Amino acid sequence: MTETAATPSSRRVSLGHLLLIVPWVALVIDAWAPIRDNSFLWHIRAGDLQAVAGEVLTTDPFSFTMNGQPWLTQSWLAELLYVWGERNWGLGFVPPLMLLMTSVTFLGIGLIAYRRSRSVSGTAVVLLLSTILLISFLVPRPVIFSFALFVLVTVAWERPATRWTLPFLFWVWAAVHGSFSIGLAYVGLSLVAEKEWKWLPTAIMSGLVTLLTAHGLGVVTVLLEFVYAREALALLSEWRRPELLSVVMLPFLIGLALITWAAIKRRVTLRHLCVIVPFLAMGLGATRAVPPAWIALIPLISLGLFELKVGSSPRFSTGQAAVFAVAVLILPFLLASDGALDDGRFPVAAVAALDESPVFHDDRTGGYLIWAEGPGRQVYIDDRAELYRGRLAEFVAVRDGDRPFEPVFEREGIGQALLKVTEPLVEDLKAAGWEPVFEDDQYVVLRPEGL
Repeated sequence: MTETAATPSSRRVSLGHLLLIVPWVALVIDAWAPIRDNSFLWHIRAGDLQAVAGEVLTTDPFSFTMNGQPWLTQSWLAELLYVWGERNWGLGFVPPLMLLMTSVTFLGIGLIAYRRSRSVSGTAVVLLLSTILLISFLVPRPVIFSFALFVLVTVAWERPATRWTLPFLFWVWAAVHGSFSIGLAYVGLSLVAEKEWKWLPTAIMSGLVTLLTAHGLGVVTVLLEFVYAREALALLSEWRRPELLSVVMLPFLIGLALITWAAIKRRVTLRHLCVIVPFLAMGLGATRAVPPAWIALIPLISLGLFELKVGSSPRFSTGQAAVFAVAVLILPFLLASDGALDDGRFPVAAVAALDESPVFHDDRTGGYLIWAEGPGRQVYIDDRAELYRGRLAEFVAVRDGDRPFEPVFEREGIGQALLKVTEPLVEDLKAAGWEPVFEDDQYVVLRPEGL
């Protein structure tokens, strides 16, 4: 009787099965949302220059403040992909690219979670927590490749039979984003924690191949530039310490509780502290570091959900799989768009009011200007903190009215300013005789009286 009753149960869609769709819905909606990331925009133009020149960028081509200064674009391979997409489909390439990379990321997270938890429900919990934590970080800039590659590296490490792929994954990672060093640290720390010394040559090879990208030893320079730029990075909101009680950090705190529970159940041991402590410190140190810290801790978080049972069926029947496949394939077409920019995010109308003189603006506007009019129009600043590390503090002080603007404007030959209407510098400029030549509810363009 028990066996007979269990048979139909195995064909019902459980709560765990239903929850597996929720991250996919969120990823589709996020992928087709209007583009709001200014960093992504200048990456397209960087790819354009490199495709034409046939070589990677080694000096700044975009700003009148740092033009010609040494600068290595760490994401050259991603930038070439961006410009190829733009040339063929305009910004319409962005939603499918976003959906592809985020799908790889979350599929990998699901595989890791299931391998460690041995539970559909436990896997669903990890995916839901990952969705809440990661969704605000899923933007089209090259970090989207970094998340996917970190997850693939973790998947490869979880299955010893696939660890031979690690050098290839790290070569690609080093060509698309400087955070490959975090992945190398994860592999090294996991190797120590699990005492998998026979894989030490593979780990060493993974590190060495990162020196064989187009920049060669320049990848080391890229990493050092970010170390030197720590003070400048602190001025950017994404590099500040995360708010522990924020929505983004709630899954992180739940994850730590699950690791603690796994430790109580003796599934996590003292040797795992080699991984837990460094990545916990990293995640608590900067908002932008939260996603990679979370990815590194997913295998241990999943152990806290070992054999969790919620709902009925732990497996998919053929019919259930077909229903899920149809939902996954159809949903993107219901929300398809052309990858348009968010007009409320960027000063599209205000830029049309600019003349040819150097303009003072913020980093968000800088990224947009590079994409829309660069490199013909040179920018004052953008979000490349490693390049502007000696100027970011000056920019913030002038914009916020904490430092006289006249010396800076005179030194740089600035003849106009494009600012948010709420910024203190707007009133300082008006008091000095500058007049608005354009103004809407968000942005204003000012020039000296009579010009």
